[in-house]
Amino acid sequence: MSIRNFFQSLKPAPRMEAVPRDSVEFVDLSLRDGQQSLLATRMSTEQVLRLLPLILDSGVNLLEVWGGATLDSAMRYLGENPFTRLQKMGEIAKPYNAGLRALSRGQNLFGYDPYPDDIVRDFNREAVKAGASVMRIFDALNYTPNFKAALAGVNEAGGTFDAAVCYTTGSPYNVDHFVQKCVELEKMGAHMVTDKDMAGLKTPVEAWEYYRSLKKALTVPVVSHTHCTPGYGHISAVIAILAGIDKIDTAFLPLAGGSSHPSIEILSLFAEVLGIDTGLDLSDKVLRPIHDEMYAVVAQVEKEFNLKIHKSVWPGRDKLLPMVNDILDNLASGKVDRALEVTHIMEHACGFPKPNIEVLNAQIPGGMYSNFVNQLARDNKSEFLSRALEAVQEVRQKAGWCPLVTPTSQIVGVKAYFTALGKSVNPVQYFNLIAGFYGKTPFPIDPNYREEVCGFRDEREYDSSGFNRRIPLASETELPLAETTHEKLLYYLFPDSSGKSYLEGLRQVEWNSVAEERKKREEEEQESRKAILEASALMNRFADDMDSLSEKLSGAVGNGNSFTQDGTMNDAQEE
Repeated sequence: MSIRNFFQSLKPAPRMEAVPRDSVEFVDLSLRDGQQSLLATRMSTEQVLRLLPLILDSGVNLLEVWGGATLDSAMRYLGENPFTRLQKMGEIAKPYNAGLRALSRGQNLFGYDPYPDDIVRDFNREAVKAGASVMRIFDALNYTPNFKAALAGVNEAGGTFDAAVCYTTGSPYNVDHFVQKCVELEKMGAHMVTDKDMAGLKTPVEAWEYYRSLKKALTVPVVSHTHCTPGYGHISAVIAILAGIDKIDTAFLPLAGGSSHPSIEILSLFAEVLGIDTGLDLSDKVLRPIHDEMYAVVAQVEKEFNLKIHKSVWPGRDKLLPMVNDILDNLASGKVDRALEVTHIMEHACGFPKPNIEVLNAQIPGGMYSNFVNQLARDNKSEFLSRALEAVQEVRQKAGWCPLVTPTSQIVGVKAYFTALGKSVNPVQYFNLIAGFYGKTPFPIDPNYREEVCGFRDEREYDSSGFNRRIPLASETELPLAETTHEKLLYYLFPDSSGKSYLEGLRQVEWNSVAEERKKREEEEQESRKAILEASALMNRFADDMDSLSEKLSGAVGNGNSFTQDGTMNDAQEE
């Protein structure tokens, strides 16, 4: 089904006209989710720091630069300390009075199993102290109790808590379901609330209804976050502007589009036509250095890690402005299908990929679709792709219609893979999901199905009291693997993977230095002992000589001998 036919099958569109407003804020995600979506998070700290001041020069007031996959990737592929990167970025952003945002999950942070509350609090507190003034927290189940510990840590450090509700599709869902989750998080103390559409599946009509409802229901700022994979990214962001959404996640052109986010350059044109202030300077004088340096960094990363992404281009205001006006006119007239068509023409003019219809039809994130394609190809079972995509929704239904975002996208994906192959396998993470260990699912799980998978009918909570806090010694050393607060957090977050290996490398370097220093000290001590022994031997010989001389003197005196002037002894005359 084409995207046009897909859209025409939906209900009639309302007229979408801009609500009165003076300004809108565009948040830049190029250095975190932009590069994660397109470059597998392979930018080094040096590359990020080259780009950051150029972006700040444009007037961007908030940037997402940390969290997500950046911690694991920095340690695993780049041998870098993620906290050090955040601190350096904070130093650059400070003179601009710009905020830095980080992304993390609620109770399970960057892993699968939930962490104890104190570790969740510690991580969020330390992230804010290191430079992340805004912490965006989400939970894969939208289970609001999983936000509490993170909220406490952010508040403790004086940060801003951005609570994200994961948008998803499925027969039991409606706009009111998500609005109520957002209201619940505002009541918990969220300073702002984000619509996190990680798969970009929200249709233009759904976007309008949802955003208008959020603005009516909430008093805190509302943020729009979406991806462009299935073709709705840019038009959803435009509708967010029209609906009065306060902040919109974007990326600069070289790292926008495709599986990434709407282009900040394109959206700024819409705001300009609507007479809405962005506070940005995106003149050619400012944009050209950003684009040139970002393209150069992209090329470096592509070469180093054997990656390839689309090459976007900036066709210029004169070419795009007529399309901007056409899109706004069609949205205002309720002709959303035509507005969407022109939006895709605009995206093509910028070099962005075509909408991924397979992802749209499957209603799953683009990364999940790619994983299926690649895994089935590796196993020589590509013919099972359609069945695997069908199985995703079957598994979701049984698993309480959980959203598809890390880690539930991986959990559901693995279960769907086995289901497609006709294998009745329940991986441990799927067992934990059905048991209730990750929290309550959006909709109840049938107790009969829980008994089939877990062996019990009642929903159970995860017990984190057995969490192992012991810090082991680094291999072949006498040094603790983690010493500082940041190092301990990195070990707790990635104890069997990148955190451990990164810290092992640090300790090995330190241990080699310790060993060299120890060897040098032992050699010095050995030389010192040798010198002492030699001095002792000399003293002993001197003492022996003195003893011998003394004996001779005593004998001389006792026998009546005397010394001549030259020191020789003469025999005394006998009486």
